[in-house]
Amino acid sequence: MKTIRGQIRTQNLLRIKKIVDQDNNGDKFIIARRDKNIEFMREYGLNHEDIKDIIRGLTIEDCFAGPEEDRNPKYDGWIFKFNPMFEDTQLYIKIRIENIEKSVCLSVHEFGKYDEVN
Repeated sequence: MKTIRGQIRTQNLLRIKKIVDQDNNGDKFIIARRDKNIEFMREYGLNHEDIKDIIRGLTIEDCFAGPEEDRNPKYDGWIFKFNPMFEDTQLYIKIRIENIEKSVCLSVHEFGKYDEVN
């Protein structure tokens, strides 16, 4: 039997994937333009669509944290953190669901490379 937290994570992962699928050039799903995200994408030769494909492949087992409130009080929504494998590298992906139609990938890079994996 799934826990309440597990059910919430499952429902929100499905919501994230639906948002990614309905996205058209960043109108619903945005990848934050942070140096660490850009560096990771350049290192692996990835573009926006590639990141979306990685997110489409996420499983509930990849989710290790969430739902959490965003630490930045300027933003509403829930944060979920994932650590899937990609090309023999464990990733750290942090996504904020802002509403049922929009989400933001705040972080995508190698797991443990930065101090924010907590």
